[in-house]
Amino acid sequence: MSNATLTWANRITIVRILLTPLLVILLLKGERLWPLYIFALAAVSDILDGWVARWRHEVSRLGSFLDPIADKLLLSSTFLVLAHLGRTPMWVFVIVFSRDLLILLGWNVITILSGKSQIHPRLLGKASTFVQMSTVMAMLSFPGQTWPSLLVWPMVIVTLCSMADYVWVGSKTLGDLA
Repeated sequence: MSNATLTWANRITIVRILLTPLLVILLLKGERLWPLYIFALAAVSDILDGWVARWRHEVSRLGSFLDPIADKLLLSSTFLVLAHLGRTPMWVFVIVFSRDLLILLGWNVITILSGKSQIHPRLLGKASTFVQMSTVMAMLSFPGQTWPSLLVWPMVIVTLCSMADYVWVGSKTLGDLA
């Protein structure tokens, strides 16, 4: 893992973080296409930052911290605004946010107790992020149409399975620390 902090991959991740407030503002203003473009750019940046980090051998501790934070900020903010606008039920936001908050709190507790701050993405976590991003892309691409709402239940199921997986791994890790 590289000690360099502001790598190209980290810069890409920071751009994703900075795109989130712009996306939220444009959604709240009722813009139709710009939020779609910005979300698509942010989603591509999520793939790109990991690829750049591996390609340039710039995997860093900062990047392993910033990347999941950027994803959680982007997705939680977007689902909150979509729920506020009535384009998805509020309980969908609550599930997405609860999973993300649980992961962040669990990571903090484990870091405090173990002194280690490594974040290891899980397969279900990556699947959850992918399904959430795909659901948002469909909702932004086809506003007012009902078929994107058909993606909500599968997304919620994957999100809940991911949450359970992180709770299981976190509980096991905490048990090993005791």
